[in-house]
Amino acid sequence: MKKYLISALCAGLCCLAISVFANTVNDKVLKSFKETFPNAQNVNWQSSAEKYVAQFQQNGIRTIVNYDFDGNILEATRYYTEENLPINIVWKLKKKYPSAKIYGVTEVTTNETINFYIKLEGETTWTTVKTDTEGNAEMVEKYNKQM
Repeated sequence: MKKYLISALCAGLCCLAISVFANTVNDKVLKSFKETFPNAQNVNWQSSAEKYVAQFQQNGIRTIVNYDFDGNILEATRYYTEENLPINIVWKLKKKYPSAKIYGVTEVTTNETINFYIKLEGETTWTTVKTDTEGNAEMVEKYNKQM
């Protein structure tokens, strides 16, 4: 019985040690994060063999940022509403989809591009439109609402 208890305790401590090690963020990444997101709140870190992932809120915007081990941002994803969307994009969407309401925005930034995936709510449909920073839009998906 003692053997099993000691084995279980050791296994539990090993899992705890691995979990703590896996979520320890290196100094380069922490420095980069603190410089870029000084007002971040509710920060949660995860790591894998390829990257670190920070999930947090800043100025009311839920954000997920992927870092390499040198502190470089690989990709950032932000979730917000119409108020944070660039004006030129709002204007073009309202012109192209006049009866639709902007329900939510997912902004995906990489080193090369920034794309906005905008969920539009119509009377009978849900539409997702992908735009770039210039407001060039293409419909990605469209679903009929259940009535």
